[in-house]
Amino acid sequence: KFDVIYVWHPPLTVGIAAWLIARWRGVPFVYDVQDIWPEAAVLSGILREGWITRFLARVEKFVYKRASHLITVTEGARLNLIGKGVDPSQVTALPHWFEAGLIASNDSTRKAIREHYGWTEKFVFLFAGNLGLVQGLDVIIQSAQQLRMDGSVRIVFVGDGADKKRLQSMVEKLSLDETVQFVDRQPIEAMGGFYEAADALLVHLKWSELSAYVIPSKTMAYLAAGKPIIMAMKGAAADLVAQAGAGMVVPPDLPDELAAAMRRMVALEPEKRAEMGRRGRSFFHANLSREAVIPR
Repeated sequence: KFDVIYVWHPPLTVGIAAWLIARWRGVPFVYDVQDIWPEAAVLSGILREGWITRFLARVEKFVYKRASHLITVTEGARLNLIGKGVDPSQVTALPHWFEAGLIASNDSTRKAIREHYGWTEKFVFLFAGNLGLVQGLDVIIQSAQQLRMDGSVRIVFVGDGADKKRLQSMVEKLSLDETVQFVDRQPIEAMGGFYEAADALLVHLKWSELSAYVIPSKTMAYLAAGKPIIMAMKGAAADLVAQAGAGMVVPPDLPDELAAAMRRMVALEPEKRAEMGRRGRSFFHANLSREAVIPR
């Protein structure tokens, strides 16, 4: 026996199953909308505009009207649902939460990783996570071209994804091997060491309508890690970093702007960078930790 069904979306079709089971069992269901479909599927290249997306849009509205309550990740996503006819009182914006204990680390781990990967004398900018098409990571590599003359800077990608091979080829063609480095995907338990070993953390996401609705999950881990962040993005995630005072925010898709921000970050006094990290971690614990979000 149960009192309520909690439903994680996507895929959108899970909403139909939730509605049927909820009717059968005579209980309400809460629909947690993690991605705005079909828009997210179109913008990420999974689907093209056409009869399928029109059908999914009808399914979307059908499910939304039958859920007892809706949850979105950001206020922008909440407003999107309201614009589709959802009663404002029936939808709540709740951010992702993150378990900070997953990325615990220490100075000895930092030293070991920096020595192993040759970062001892480098200022390391780290991008962790999916190396996909929507991230637009060629912009970071183009920025690296402007930083190549400064041999003290290293840009590191930790992860895997559909765009990784193309990005590696790009680095090779531009002879950026001394500036850009790729590290294979790591288990979540190991990432705390990499965050600690880095000097600053990078986020980049191509501009699209989705930017207003999403916060890349790495943002929470970055804030919890207590490192300064360069957020090359518009929308909810950029607002989050600015609100926390945890780093620098620049527009996406502009290599010159990103390179300039990286230079500014390198030039900052270490204590100012450390203060950004402390503000980010404090903001995380107050707003984005398990203890802060789950009770809501």
